[in-house]
Amino acid sequence: MAVSAAVGLMLLVSAGIGVYFYRKNKSFDDWAVGHGDFGPLVTGLALTATWLSGWAIFGNAGLGYTYGWSGSWLIGAMNLMGLSLCVVLGYRMRKYAALGARTVPEVARIRFDSRLVQALAGIAMVILLIVYSVGQYKAMASVWKLTTGTDWLASLLITAVLCAVYIMIGGYAGTQFSLALQGGIFMVIGWAFGIVSIFWAGGPAKIAEAIASASFVKPGGAETQVAIGGYTASIAPSYAGYDWLGVTAAMVMFLLMATGFPQNIARFMGTRKVTRKEYGVIMLVVVLNCVTPLMVGAMGYAARAVWGAELMSAGPIYGDAAASLVSMAIGGSAGAAVFSMAVFSAAVSTLAGMVMIMATNVSRDLIQNGVPKVSPRIQLAISRLLIIPFVLVPLWWTYTSPPPVLSEFMAGSAVAQAGIFFFVIAVSMYWKRATKWGAVSTIAYGMGVALLHPNVYGMYIPPFDHWGVWALTLMLGCAAVYFAVSLATKPLPEEKLAKLFGKGGERASGSEQKQLDGGG
Repeated sequence: MAVSAAVGLMLLVSAGIGVYFYRKNKSFDDWAVGHGDFGPLVTGLALTATWLSGWAIFGNAGLGYTYGWSGSWLIGAMNLMGLSLCVVLGYRMRKYAALGARTVPEVARIRFDSRLVQALAGIAMVILLIVYSVGQYKAMASVWKLTTGTDWLASLLITAVLCAVYIMIGGYAGTQFSLALQGGIFMVIGWAFGIVSIFWAGGPAKIAEAIASASFVKPGGAETQVAIGGYTASIAPSYAGYDWLGVTAAMVMFLLMATGFPQNIARFMGTRKVTRKEYGVIMLVVVLNCVTPLMVGAMGYAARAVWGAELMSAGPIYGDAAASLVSMAIGGSAGAAVFSMAVFSAAVSTLAGMVMIMATNVSRDLIQNGVPKVSPRIQLAISRLLIIPFVLVPLWWTYTSPPPVLSEFMAGSAVAQAGIFFFVIAVSMYWKRATKWGAVSTIAYGMGVALLHPNVYGMYIPPFDHWGVWALTLMLGCAAVYFAVSLATKPLPEEKLAKLFGKGGERASGSEQKQLDGGG
């Protein structure tokens, strides 16, 4: 009951925020990007909320429990660097919003003067974000089942409905403020439970001793070359920490994916111009919340030290159950309620950001892109209606085929998004020599290599059964294709580039925007 009340309160407040902003959404533009007046605190919390999703507040404890110290490679070691880079590069999104961009793919259209790039980017985003959305539902489903013991489908349907409501009626502004609220919730709760769990398990020394003497074996696994503190784990080559090649790939992924995630970089489209001091506020929020995954990861170590390997045979949740069980052991029903609120906040925040992006990808980047005369009113209606399938499709996937280890599953989508969109969107906003065909080739290459994931077709095609080989082939290959094809093809005329890369550019004149609004 306490869990239901805590989660329900968070969702109702989020829905209330959406209702508040409903009356301010007078047009499609208002719904899609707000009024461009968000300050540094809301922007910073919303950014970390879409970044630190179900894997951060729930899946990281599962990684720590399942793989011990080797799990640390995917427990946010590169969070701070990656998200800091996102803050630096993402802030330029404001300029493209001023030039008429209402979606992330539309930034690419304006940058390359190409509706083809916009459409391809929109299609790729929808595919990859559906996969990533499954992870959010797995996190919510797992914590609900563990803390209440009841069937989780009904709870997730209620969550999905409330999430859809505040996105549909509140739009970008309502979603941005809801994200900020949820980001603050899981930062405070994640830090608190991480610290308390260490002492609950007997302190750092006892946890270190327990993990050093434990056996971390995955069926079919082989001994890793990565020794951390004298400890070696027996894990499969499809896991990032298998050897130093995989570790390197994981580090590159974390560096690129924060900016490559469209739900992250879109947080800047509605931000107002900030002072240097206010920019520092954004960075401070990023620093504080980037440590949250490490604190939650400590709950997994504490669980392993206290309970041993018991959870490894408890399907279908397995090691991902560690954080919820620790929260119940520490605080009983109250602890379970508070931690459940954090998990739902993290998962719902990222889900909301992705669902809104997918809906506008279809309505704006595909439908309006193909039929430019579609009125803004119809675009708004279509976008709101599309919220429903993009909420329900990943929910059904999770219900019928939940991924065994949450963070491993989501890493597949993360690598593809990092490899493709870090270059096509983020780098392109700063590199004048980037071309339309460089972007098109990068999207095609990245989506093709994504199918060679070790748990998809890569298992049949060595060496892609090795996670590190696959991930580096995708990400570094995207970089090579992007730069090589761009250098070999013709960039935009200098007069168009001047409008995009000139100083200032807070607002485009009507004639300038009209020129930038073409594309082929």
